[in-house]
Amino acid sequence: MNYHLFKITLNFLAVVLLISLIATPFLFARNFAKVAGVKSESRFLVVSQVEKFPGMEFFQEADHYQISFTKLGPSQAFLGVLIINNPTNRTQSYSLAVTSGQTRVFFGEDLDNPLTQISIPSSASVPMSIYSSQETLGESQIVEFTIN
Repeated sequence: MNYHLFKITLNFLAVVLLISLIATPFLFARNFAKVAGVKSESRFLVVSQVEKFPGMEFFQEADHYQISFTKLGPSQAFLGVLIINNPTNRTQSYSLAVTSGQTRVFFGEDLDNPLTQISIPSSASVPMSIYSSQETLGESQIVEFTIN
């Protein structure tokens, strides 16, 4: 009788061990997928394209951005200097506010329609451009702005 009870207990433990060996990788895979699939909590991502423009420099400190450049002519436009990406899973609205400098910063690449407010759909990108008009004095230009 003890032999049969021992055999039943061993079979039960073998089944429990087998189930745990099969289930454990699935449990770890599900938890790792949660970690790997985390989307950015940031409302937007800024990608710099200033390396395409000679003499231009881009600085960022927290949510304040600064672009400096040397003006080559009386009026000058730099199209697609930055790219704003919406990493969230819903449409986001953004606005630009120039805090220092005479240069205009705007969304898009249309000089005739410079947008300072825009809505960007999920996982989409929009270029940002800058324009320095004839009224802007000095060769060396610095513009500081924020994106809200």
